[in-house]
Amino acid sequence: MLYECNFPRLLMMKYLPLMGGLIILFGFIPQVISDHPDMWPDILLDMTFPLLISILLFGLFFNAKDKLKYVAIGKSKVIIKKGGQEIEYNWLDVEIIKLNRFLGLYKLKIKNEDEIYFTPYGMTTWLTGDDSDMGVIINRMKRELQI
Repeated sequence: MLYECNFPRLLMMKYLPLMGGLIILFGFIPQVISDHPDMWPDILLDMTFPLLISILLFGLFFNAKDKLKYVAIGKSKVIIKKGGQEIEYNWLDVEIIKLNRFLGLYKLKIKNEDEIYFTPYGMTTWLTGDDSDMGVIINRMKRELQI
């Protein structure tokens, strides 16, 4: 049985910075267009903070968009969806897999590949971590293979 990552949550984490940056950017564009040329210095000064936040959100999106992947985990294999195709790996190919409890994301490092991030099958908590069936499989494989 394969346990897939939480796809709606993955999409939300992937595209929320882009949407937030666009909302901030296009929400303040009407302020820039003004009929009063004497107010341009005040308008530009008021725009610096929202523009900086928007640039930071765009940077976060472009940095994270290639690292957040769709992953399915089973007892004998790990499947990663890259560029529209599914690549199957054995558990012996896994170098690192660990849960970031603050963000609720798993970090996965496959031998000779870049590290990727994916969402767990269920919800995680700070105290208990991932108690879903996916988390049980991951913890068991980490213990057996000493990952």
